[in-house]
Amino acid sequence: MRFAVIGNPIDKSLSPQLHEILYEKLNILNCSFEKIHLENDKLDDFFNNDFVLFNGINVTIPFKSRVVKFLDAIDNEAKILDNVNCISKSNNMICGFNTDKYGFDMLLNENGIVIEGSSCIVLGAGSSAKTVVKCLIDKGIGRIIIKNRSIDNAHNLQNFAHTLGFNNIDLFNSNHASYDIAINTTPIGMYKEDCDNFFDVPIQDHTVLIDLIYTSKETLFLKKFDKCSKKINGLDMFIFQALKSIEIWRETNYNLDSQIESVRKQLENIKC
Repeated sequence: MRFAVIGNPIDKSLSPQLHEILYEKLNILNCSFEKIHLENDKLDDFFNNDFVLFNGINVTIPFKSRVVKFLDAIDNEAKILDNVNCISKSNNMICGFNTDKYGFDMLLNENGIVIEGSSCIVLGAGSSAKTVVKCLIDKGIGRIIIKNRSIDNAHNLQNFAHTLGFNNIDLFNSNHASYDIAINTTPIGMYKEDCDNFFDVPIQDHTVLIDLIYTSKETLFLKKFDKCSKKINGLDMFIFQALKSIEIWRETNYNLDSQIESVRKQLENIKC
């Protein structure tokens, strides 16, 4: 079986290495995984010509919403989020799923992060932020603050929360002084030219820091706040969204519990 991830940019993706590790841990044979850089105007060409070569694909920025038009069916979570990151072929149907939310939910569970009743600042307002906000609301978050460079996009995310029946969500201003959790959903820090001015927010020593970037253990965001005792990158989310994709493609459930630490270490070695 042949799988891939499509996106732009895609050069820093470790998805092929992760899938190779998971195939070995789960004793999955005869599967391959590759990454494909697509120019932004080549999505239609890919689905019209190359998609037939694959049994399933993952989708990353900037195509997560744009692929919806190619689908015959979409699961409820992906429909609510208008955000597809996993596509499968089943019974001559092209089906879309969102496994990112499952991955983020597992990141919270694996690291013992208590959401219910907490306050959280979410940095960014793109598709990843939308997924995070949905997960936080589902887990009983008390209050959400959004910080984003585009105010229009921040308002769109706020309105999305309102459609879910959650109203205690505001845009960041200087009067906000403390949060239980701070989550970076932006790609800021993945490239050398990035600076951390966007992360100038009031963070306390007790604040739990989460950065969805998984390619570095100490991301730009996490390094900025040295005194915080609990800092988590996006590695667990990365692993579990991939696991869920494999389960969807192969229509089989897998148990990674006894192997998760080994998977983490192997990925850390690759990054080093």
